[in-house]
This record gives sequence, C-alpha cells and structure tokens, in this order.
Amino acid sequence: MLGTVRQLASPNLMRFSRFALTQSSFRAAAFLAELAGIVLIAIATGVFYDCVVNGEAGFDQTYAAAGILAGLGYSLAFLIRDEYAIEVLLEGRRSPGRVFLTWSLVFIGLAVIGFLTNSTDAFSQGWLAVFFVSGLASVLLFNSTLSRAAVHIMSRGWIRWRKVMIVATDGDVSALEEEINGAAAGFWIIARTTVPNLAQEPNQIDAVLDAAIAKARMLGVEDVIISHELVRSQFLERAVNAFSVLPVALHLSTSGFVRGFKDARIARFGETTTISLTRPPLGPLEAATKRWFDLVAAGVALTLLSPLFAVIAVLIKLDSRGPVFFKQRRRGYNTAEFQIWKFRTMTSLDDGDVIVQATENDGRVTALGNILRRTSLDELPQLINVLKGEMSLVGPRPHAVAHDRYFERHIERYPRRLNVKPGITGWAQVNGFRGETRTEEAMRKRVDHDLYYIDNCSVGFDLYILLLTVISPKAKRNAR
Repeated sequence: MLGTVRQLASPNLMRFSRFALTQSSFRAAAFLAELAGIVLIAIATGVFYDCVVNGEAGFDQTYAAAGILAGLGYSLAFLIRDEYAIEVLLEGRRSPGRVFLTWSLVFIGLAVIGFLTNSTDAFSQGWLAVFFVSGLASVLLFNSTLSRAAVHIMSRGWIRWRKVMIVATDGDVSALEEEINGAAAGFWIIARTTVPNLAQEPNQIDAVLDAAIAKARMLGVEDVIISHELVRSQFLERAVNAFSVLPVALHLSTSGFVRGFKDARIARFGETTTISLTRPPLGPLEAATKRWFDLVAAGVALTLLSPLFAVIAVLIKLDSRGPVFFKQRRRGYNTAEFQIWKFRTMTSLDDGDVIVQATENDGRVTALGNILRRTSLDELPQLINVLKGEMSLVGPRPHAVAHDRYFERHIERYPRRLNVKPGITGWAQVNGFRGETRTEEAMRKRVDHDLYYIDNCSVGFDLYILLLTVISPKAKRNAR
C-alpha cells in the first residue's frame, strides 16, 4: 500500500460564528468571568450584611478588596491547572469536590493574610461566613453552568475547533478519526496521512512525510496525532523528527486498552519512560490528612454524641431482647476483614455465608429499629471503626462478606471498591444509591459511583460529600 496524504475538508468549510472565540480566548473569558463574579458576590454580600445587621447601606472598599483576593486565589488555582480549557469542561473534569476544597483553601489563605497583616478586624466574622456560603454556592453553580455552556457553544460554532492531522496505518485511521472528531471533543480532523506498508514501500516514507508537512502548513494544522500502531515501526522516529519543524503540538495516541484509564500519564523510572495507568487513590500527604481529619472528627463526634448513644442504648433494651450493638464481618481496605459496629435494629444477627438484605416493611426490623434506620442513627457506632482505622468517614459503603463474594463474581470492577477504606457515607449514598439492591444493575450503578469516588478521591471531595450527606434529600432516599 502506498502512503497518502488526504485533505478531508476545507479549513473554511466549518461554519463558525463571525465572532467565534479561539480556545485560548475562551479560557481567558471564563477566567475573567469567574473572577468578576466572585468580586461581585463579595460586594453584594457586604452591602446586604451591612444593611441587615448594621442598618447601613453603602459601598465599602474592604469588601471589594477581599473579593479581589479571594477571586484571584480561586481563579488562578484553576487557571494554573488549565481547568478553564474547553476539553476539561466538556469532559466534566472540574469536580465539585475540587471546587469545594479550592474555595475552602482560599478562605484559609485569607485568614492567614489577615493575621499576618493585622487586618482581621477589618472584616466582620458574620460577613465572612455569609461570603463563604454565598460564594461557595456561586462557584459550584458557575462550575456546573460553564460545563453545560461549553457543550452548547461548541455545537453552535461560537468557539473555533482545533485543526488536527492524524497519522496512522490504513487499518487504524478510520477508528482514530471517529474517536477524535466531533463537537464533543472540540477537535476537527482536517487531514489525515496514511502510512505506507514499511516492508513493501520503505522508500515512500520521506515522500509521504514531505507531503504531510506541506499539507499541514497549508491548512494551518494545530495538532498532529500519530497512531500507537506505529510505535514499533521505524516510521515513528522519522515522523517525529519531520513534524518537529512545524509549530504544532505533536501527540502519540494510545491503544484502546489504555484509553480506559482516565488518569493515565507519563512517568519516568531512571532512563525508562512508562505510561502509568493507575495510581493510589490518595498520595502520602493526602492520606495522612484524611486520616487526621477522620481521627479528629470521629473523636469529637463520639464525645459530643455520647449522651445520645446512652439514650439509644436504653431504648434498644426497652424495645426488644438482644444486644445493643450489631456486629458483622465486612471487608475493608485491600480485603482486610473487620467487624462493623451498628446499633441493633433487627431481631436477627446474621453473619454467615447467606445473608438476606433488609427490605421495605421487613418483619425483622424492630419498631425502634425502623426509626433508627430511617434517620441513619444506627450508623453512628461506626465512628468507633473510624477511630480504629478500619473505616473512614467517607468511602464506599462496606457490604457483608457474603454479598461481597457474590457481587465480585458478577460485576467485574466490584473488587476495586476495596482500594480505599470503606466509609460511613459515600458518593453513591449522597446520590441516592443506598439501602436494598434488588438487582445486579442497581448494584452496578452503585459501584459506578463508588469507582468515580476512588478515581477522584481528595480531602475536598470528602468534605463536599459530608456536606451533601447533611443537606441533600438524595442522601436520605431508600433509608430503611
């Protein structure tokens, strides 16, 4: 097969709006819009607070100054990580947990600046609380709106797509083109180079590369993507050297298997360069921070809730015969078994090879147990498991060992749930996936949410989930 260089469309054929932004301009516009929004929220909350609390209405420059500091700190954090990029927004990679953590860190930074400059008296603590809550709601709303808007404006041609040339074998070129092209990706394949059969046409390589470079210059190509199928061939090094004369970004595609790992990245081990497919959910510093937070929060909660524990214990004894606490074997981090603690809510204490899930109107649930389960108070003793290091405040909910053994045979990715410590609450639970799982499909959806948590695990995401556990109606769904 001879190599070919084919232009797929005229660079002027794609219909963009007359005032379409480049993707770089969109980044800048999104950054400035969020910065301005935060400043306006600071001023608005300041005027509102002064009017309601102090009975005075007027503009105070200190609110604007605080808003500018908060806005710059927050917006620059995302700009530095290139999270105003259109592809990041289209793929929804700006998670709510990251937004929550960044906003919280900004306020910690404001407090430190205020302390170091002796200017803490310039701001009312009440206003700071109002600004924190209002600003958090605003940046979460902006994050969600921006992602949806990105899809809309890309499809309307209000942002120019990046012009791409793909370089691949005849057998791989169509599949690669299909994966990259389209409004959802923000890339437009304007030309493709089909590589000749290197065994039969070795002398064609230079001619094909020269033609590809000339075509790329003429069309204004911005990105060149070389197929992974060419990695082992002599063509790759020559292609990289040839395309390096162009002012383009040069990329090497990965195989279909690698594409399934969203966090795949380049890593170096001495002189060896590798593609790292997965990573531990938390780095050493994040893991230590999460553990200290668990210890402090669980310790404080157990101390404050000890009177409630005593009351519930007495009521359980008065309600039915049996122990106060229910203990059952569960699997934790890396399949390590432990005994979970709960307030007893049923007449049975199953912990064998066959365990029947609790169902709606289950006759085994006691009168008091029904109340405890619907209010989730039966889960409070798991704070003991958190202190012991067997569980975390946030993580995938642990299931009975018998259920684990069943589902890990039927759901391929189910065992990945044990790559982190199980939690008292989790991402699946705050999205309504709790209680009885009547079908494998229901469990698959729960597992999908658990794996999303593992892939996006962070202290900020934990704080966001804890907040949703308290305020979200979905978190109370199916509690029985």
